[in-house]
Amino acid sequence: MEYIEKMDKLIIIVKASFAGLIGYGSVYQCQVLKTVKGNINESNITITILQNDTVNQSFLSSHTGLQFEMGLKIKAHNEPYNLMPISGFVDDNKTSWEIEYLKDH
Repeated sequence: MEYIEKMDKLIIIVKASFAGLIGYGSVYQCQVLKTVKGNINESNITITILQNDTVNQSFLSSHTGLQFEMGLKIKAHNEPYNLMPISGFVDDNKTSWEIEYLKDH
C-alpha cells in the first residue's frame, strides 16, 4: 500500500513553451529535464492549463523557456483522450496528472 501511495505523486523539472489555445485553456509543450520523485517515461509532455487557473497560467506565461519544478498528483486512470480539461497532462499510459504546484528551480 505504501508503494502505491508513493507512486501517486510526481515531481519533475521541465522547460515549457507555449503551443496554443483550446476551448478550455492553454496548451504548453514541456521537455522533461529531470525526475525528482515518481516515474515518468516521457521525455516530452503536453500540458493544459484551464482558463480559470490564473495562478498557474501566470506562472507559465512568465517562465516559458526557463527551467522550473512541477509537482503533480494522479487524477484518474484510463483517460479517453490525450488532452483532458485539467491543469495537467495525460501520460502514455492514459493516466491524468493534475498540477499541485509550479515553482522556480
